[in-house]
Amino acid sequence: MSSNSDGRPAYGEQMAEYFRLPEARSLVIRPTAKPQLAITRLVSPVGMPERTRGIPAEKAFVVSIHLTAAAKSGCDLWVDDRHSRIEHWPAGGVGIYDLESNPRVRNRGPVDWVHYHVPRALLDTFTDDAETTRIRTLACTHGSVDPVLHGMTLMIVPSLESPQSFCALFLDYFRLLFCAHVAHTYAPSFGARPEYRGGLAPWQKRRATELLATHLDGSLRLATLAHECGLSVSYFYRSFRKSFGTSPRHYLIQQRVERAKQLMRTSRAPLSQVALETGFPDQATFSRTFKALAGNSPGRWRREAQHRRLEFE
Repeated sequence: MSSNSDGRPAYGEQMAEYFRLPEARSLVIRPTAKPQLAITRLVSPVGMPERTRGIPAEKAFVVSIHLTAAAKSGCDLWVDDRHSRIEHWPAGGVGIYDLESNPRVRNRGPVDWVHYHVPRALLDTFTDDAETTRIRTLACTHGSVDPVLHGMTLMIVPSLESPQSFCALFLDYFRLLFCAHVAHTYAPSFGARPEYRGGLAPWQKRRATELLATHLDGSLRLATLAHECGLSVSYFYRSFRKSFGTSPRHYLIQQRVERAKQLMRTSRAPLSQVALETGFPDQATFSRTFKALAGNSPGRWRREAQHRRLEFE
């Protein structure tokens, strides 16, 4: 299997190169802090009379919707060099390809195809947020008509020519709707609740750590934390210990100490100020707790940290 040595994912002009086309219109939906979805339109009046070039392996899928029917001779596919021919591929027909399997295609008639580049990270984020098992594979009958995806594609195609005509909120919701439809329709495992062996789900771990990081002073009640994770207090407490190896209270203290280390490395703030900024009621409590966890008093730890830093400068 080839490897994607240059790191360029298979969409836009890169996909045009693989399909031996002079150009390809594309749109990349990049929401904040979420993996992107890229959409590429591949158009050719003569089609792909020769087999397309190999696509370097990457952890992603391509979901292809054909806006025109395949050639009279059908559409030839190669996946890991295994050949198959789809005799009848109507407009609205769909194909799904794992980009770790070097998919290639040949179609001897005109083509107008839209390819969705779907990173595995995008599906992982979607299933984590949906609290369901992660998707290992997507499967479809090549050439089968998907009227929902066909309609969605016809709706989004104008954005490839005029991206400014679609607002960011619309594109973000389109991305979510696309993931929901593909997962529900083509992922056999979608909908099953994951087993975390008594620990927190990934989204619950993220939510818990985010909340604790913004409440280092301990003002966040355990009941509120459990509620934000959709769990009872007792179940949340047991799951938290399973996931982090310690109680929420001790985890919070550890995070206070780590934050204090960061402040002492990067600022000259007095220890009394460091104590207050990291949620400790006073410097004496801070010093006792810090020494118990770090093995040294805050003052000595800071002097040694500064000395180590000077050695490396």
